[in-house]
Amino acid sequence: MPYLRSLGLRSVELSDEFYSTMASEASKSKIQTLSMWKVSITPCRLHSILSLPRLQSLSLTDMRPVDMDDGETLTRQVTSESVDELSVDVMDVTSLWNGGLHTSCPRVKTLKLEWSKKENVSPDTITMACSPFHYLTHLHIKGFLLSSTTLNDPVSFCKAVITSCPLLTKLSITSIDLYTKKAAEIIKRMKTHPHLTNIELERCCTDTDLDPLISEVNSEGKLTVTVKHGGFLRS
Repeated sequence: MPYLRSLGLRSVELSDEFYSTMASEASKSKIQTLSMWKVSITPCRLHSILSLPRLQSLSLTDMRPVDMDDGETLTRQVTSESVDELSVDVMDVTSLWNGGLHTSCPRVKTLKLEWSKKENVSPDTITMACSPFHYLTHLHIKGFLLSSTTLNDPVSFCKAVITSCPLLTKLSITSIDLYTKKAAEIIKRMKTHPHLTNIELERCCTDTDLDPLISEVNSEGKLTVTVKHGGFLRS
């Protein structure tokens, strides 16, 4: 498939030979988008993936435990200058970062952090995940549709975002149970970010009580706030 530009791998077990072939044939690859879900990843396999010269968008969701004993040190072997969009499951951040993923994609501009189960969006997690990416301009926080993902401390959350994402121009929050009060707090505090120009909130359990603040902020001209009210119906 010499013209393949997008590849998705879901719940598949591929041999090391597959990844080594991917690396050896990388110069011929036109793959720009790669998404992986429930796939075992080792530093050696990440090395092969990041060797794809045209890869721009990489999504790693619900990955199986990273094996750190495969004889590879990712950070010494590969750096991808082409990957500018990265999506990861929050529960995998520690293992993937320990494997060197964050230092191997130094040009990431869009980072999507996904929560795959019911939990809180922690400011510490935001700081750990975002700080390595010095070119980050878009941060997307996405909750799990089928269970409640909360954000208990909007003040600390905003502080973490402002501190760890100094060049941020866009903040997107999807399917997080903010409700109107916390959403308003986030909008007001994120106004102080010197480069932020867009905030998007979607299905964050807000209602029309937020509309006056949205209109006020939008009328000021510096920041554009877009909100899709409501939430996701969960059983």
